[in-house]
Amino acid sequence: MLSRWIRHFNRNADGSVAILFGLLMIPLVVAAGVGVDYGRAAEIRASLQSAVDAAALAGASAYTSPSAEASATTLAQNYVTNTTSTMPSGVSVVSTSVTPGTTGSGNNVAYTMSVSATLSVPSMFLAVVRGPITVSATATARNPVVTASFNMSGFVSYACDINEIYWYIVPADGGVPDASALNLLWSNNTQSPTTTGSFNVAASAKIGFAIENITGARDPSLGGCNYGNNGYGSHPGDTQWLYSSLQPPSLDWSTAPGGASTGTNGTYETTQDCALVVEQGTYNSRRGTWSYPSVPQGQCYTVSGSSENTNTYDSYGNMTGVCANCGSGATMTTEMTNAAPSCSDLGGNSYQYEWNDMGGTFDSYNYGNDMQYAFSCSGGSGSGNGTSTSSVTLTN
Repeated sequence: MLSRWIRHFNRNADGSVAILFGLLMIPLVVAAGVGVDYGRAAEIRASLQSAVDAAALAGASAYTSPSAEASATTLAQNYVTNTTSTMPSGVSVVSTSVTPGTTGSGNNVAYTMSVSATLSVPSMFLAVVRGPITVSATATARNPVVTASFNMSGFVSYACDINEIYWYIVPADGGVPDASALNLLWSNNTQSPTTTGSFNVAASAKIGFAIENITGARDPSLGGCNYGNNGYGSHPGDTQWLYSSLQPPSLDWSTAPGGASTGTNGTYETTQDCALVVEQGTYNSRRGTWSYPSVPQGQCYTVSGSSENTNTYDSYGNMTGVCANCGSGATMTTEMTNAAPSCSDLGGNSYQYEWNDMGGTFDSYNYGNDMQYAFSCSGGSGSGNGTSTSSVTLTN
């Protein structure tokens, strides 16, 4: 009798334990499912944050002036759209927002781009007991307006030609700028040429320089002279343009800003860089001054470093001829570093531009005779009034 009762109790106990174990497994399964779903949502949110960060930085980098606001906003929106379209199946976009703005005022301005996005992430394991998980990410990037400066120092022009230097923001396609984009910096056709200058520009804006060269047209009272046609066939009064953003700068010598032909009779060199050398300066912190390498007179650089032309000299230092294939192997890319930089690209360094207006023969190798100036940038904390950085940065 007693043994039957014990066996009955054991059977009931086994059932109770099974029921109890089953009840305890429910919260464990729920907890595991919650962990998997939220872990997946965290991974998607991390991807979304990277996307809005990249969108904000791209938009702010393109936001270089009030006129660029619309295109910069579209660029940032496209970044968000392209990234969210590659999210895992089932993830849907709840909302996106791209908002351009500015901070500061007057000359102390920084352009900003704020981007936000919200996604709905479906539950993989707990779809029955709960709805989708909402994830959001935001980012703001700032493009500070900084001060770009050029310094002609003690440069004196001895050219018979009129030479004028302009700065411009390099167009998106990298080609010849519009006439309205040019800003005059210096001219040798005046009694008192400018020696220094500065302008405000967004840190990410690529800055090019253009030389307008008019053959033999400088006023004789200022040192000009009519020497006839130059070595490239340009007649007196013909106009040529050199653009630092092109490779080489003489690539479109007969094209004026805006795309119109200048009608010049000259045929300029476009397979070698005979127009410009850019050299990085060295800063002397004790004196607070910059110094630059000697001007590399007598050379004309090429893309590959081969077939470089170098002038030969007599014992008195006078140029006597041109030697082909006897150069040092320097190339355009090494000699033209930062020929059309942004202030961010300069990294706080100063560069000296050595221009040659390319008159032909020996005249094509005299760098610095026609234009020489130092170029640098300063300022731009991101709030528009400091000096800690001059680059596009994320602020949150």
